[in-house]
Amino acid sequence: MQAPVQASDRIGSESMLNDIWDTPKVLSSLTSKYVKDGRVEFPCLHEKLPEGHGLAGRTPLEVMSACSQAISSSLSNKFTVIGSGSSWNLSLLAEYLVEHLARIPVEAQYASEFRYRRPLMRAGDVMIVISSSGETADAVESLRNVQRSENGRNVLTVAIVNKASSTLGRECDVCIDVEAGVEFGVASTKVFTSTGFVLALVAFQIGEACVPMAPAERVAFVKRLEELPGSVQEVLDGESQVLHKQGMEERSLRIGECALWDIGCQNVLAQNFIFLGRGFNFPIALEGAMKCKELAYIHAEGYPAAEMKHGPIALIDQFMPVVVVCPKADPSYEKVKANLEEVKARNGATIAITESYNDELEELCEYVIKVPETHEYLMPLLAVIPLQLLAYMMGILRGNSVDAPRGLKKSVSVKNDGIESNGYPR
Repeated sequence: MQAPVQASDRIGSESMLNDIWDTPKVLSSLTSKYVKDGRVEFPCLHEKLPEGHGLAGRTPLEVMSACSQAISSSLSNKFTVIGSGSSWNLSLLAEYLVEHLARIPVEAQYASEFRYRRPLMRAGDVMIVISSSGETADAVESLRNVQRSENGRNVLTVAIVNKASSTLGRECDVCIDVEAGVEFGVASTKVFTSTGFVLALVAFQIGEACVPMAPAERVAFVKRLEELPGSVQEVLDGESQVLHKQGMEERSLRIGECALWDIGCQNVLAQNFIFLGRGFNFPIALEGAMKCKELAYIHAEGYPAAEMKHGPIALIDQFMPVVVVCPKADPSYEKVKANLEEVKARNGATIAITESYNDELEELCEYVIKVPETHEYLMPLLAVIPLQLLAYMMGILRGNSVDAPRGLKKSVSVKNDGIESNGYPR
């Protein structure tokens, strides 16, 4: 563990912090629009596909639900979900959500690899493309690669983007806009969370068409969906309200004034981080590691918690912070807790994220970050908030340009004679 950095270091740029603080408003808007009377409805999933499409006359929801192993008696169709960077982490989260809620086989693929493959798509398969800008070069080429394939006319393509008028929004059969608005920071924060929320809503709607929840379970899950914006706000108030001062571009913080800032000060000189999570929280461990690299310029790796013993455990010592997403909502909580014990036995510096009522980790961890209780499927959307904030704070402490990290850009250019990246595709 590194010696604490002086807490009088200055806080600079606010654009990314404002992006993160916009998240509850975005989620609340999505909830008001798509969650009604205890159900989730995306109207675009009920519009019949046009003439000329290989699946003409059927609605996207019908095509999607037909892929479910709970409905099909023959070899099921599948979903292929692709993305780049943070969007790939969301693709992996989509895999967990759709497989659990709708019992549909899903493959998460890197767009940069998928675009050069010869896709094995069957008639009735579904391809979901995730991209904040809707212009990610690899994602667009992956889509066109599928459309040119043997069964391309008979594949349903769905874009989940933050700009409906984008290339992916125009060229896919269905476009779902995550409606996060302009994101001023280059690194994805509120768009990541709003996209994850939309994926949860879509998976739930498909699941209700395939394997409906029991009435009491459905009521409880929808209640958690409706509570999520307030829960995110609670995390922001508890972990970063002191930083979010309108009109104050710089201020000093005292030790104890902000727990996450103190954690950042204590670990800002670390050369490596490990982020661990299981199940639905594994994609969030990957995202936490990505934010640590993007904003703090610290090498970080995300792993499924159980894989720690296959290599990473040899690296753990007092100079290696280990961040573990460890909610009791996770069915494998006791196993993750055992991973924490293994880290402690090697003098590793442990930081855990768990629910506010859980006091079992205090003796195992140097720091415990508390978040409100929620459903297992929605915990990733709460756990990612302190990970975004921690990376932001360590970036500020290291004097980095967190709003525009070196080497990263959101923009890409699409040309008539092809597609070329103009920086880092999101």
